[in-house]
Amino acid sequence: MKFSILIANYNNGKFFTDCYRSIMAQSYTDWEAVILDDASTDDSMEVIRKLIGTDSRFKIYRNETNSGVGITKSRLIELAEGNICGFLWILMMPYSRKPYHRQ
Repeated sequence: MKFSILIANYNNGKFFTDCYRSIMAQSYTDWEAVILDDASTDDSMEVIRKLIGTDSRFKIYRNETNSGVGITKSRLIELAEGNICGFLWILMMPYSRKPYHRQ
């Protein structure tokens, strides 16, 4: 059963390395990562392309104009080919190294 990791990106190039490492550290192997860039103005696309190289499990798309997170996430669902989908929030990657403790 294929799992689609859905990643909405907007100017998050500086966080993508941690995101990539998190994906690659998973033990489940039947997955795809669908990345939709929402017309970033930083170097996100270059950073992402450099990290993923020729790994065909990663699929990159780009909105022509900035459409906002709602439209971007809806489009990600449409682009996904997996049986199960889950969103990965790039901005949380720097905090994922810290243990979470419920208050």
